Amino acid sequence: MTVPVTADLEGGYADTPQGVADTVRAALSLGAAGLNLEDATGQPDRPLLPADGQVDRLRAARAAADALGVPAYLNARTDTYLSGYGDTDADRLDETVRRGRAYLQAGADSVFVPGLTDPPTLRTLRDRLGGPLAVMYAPGGPDAHILLRAGASRVSTGPSLFLAALGHAATLSAQFRERGTLDTPGALPFGTVQGWFSRSPA
Repeated sequence: MTVPVTADLEGGYADTPQGVADTVRAALSLGAAGLNLEDATGQPDRPLLPADGQVDRLRAARAAADALGVPAYLNARTDTYLSGYGDTDADRLDETVRRGRAYLQAGADSVFVPGLTDPPTLRTLRDRLGGPLAVMYAPGGPDAHILLRAGASRVSTGPSLFLAALGHAATLSAQFRERGTLDTPGALPFGTVQGWFSRSPA
């Protein structure tokens, strides 16, 4: 069985569109079926890249994928909601629409807006965006079915599964240290997991 894998390329690991294109080519050469590129900078004083600069990076990513002649789903992430952009909810929504439309025109297949979990706002954004919209599930927030009904094309779990797995591992480690035993109901057989990472017969 072949399972498509999307590569989270963060900001492209490069400062220029050409550098982003090189990163995209490397990811696709390793078999990635999808690419995630974001406009976050990680800098509190300037949390988002300029929209026109991100458009150039997305165009370069799309051109690199097309030149290789391989299908590649390009998911353009904008951190307008995670960063708390703008002074009002209306400002944040307008900027997300502006960036999202530009990113779709630059060649993105969808716009990913983590941090947006309010169904009415999601519905409005999808209508104004005019293209596929991906969001991220937040523990304690609306479930994936509600988000999909509100207009999301894709719902990501983000780091939730990874963090839950780490939390479970930490709990078991503490139990083993204190009691000398491990309670592991639901644990997968070793052979099953090993098979996931083994090469398929030619």
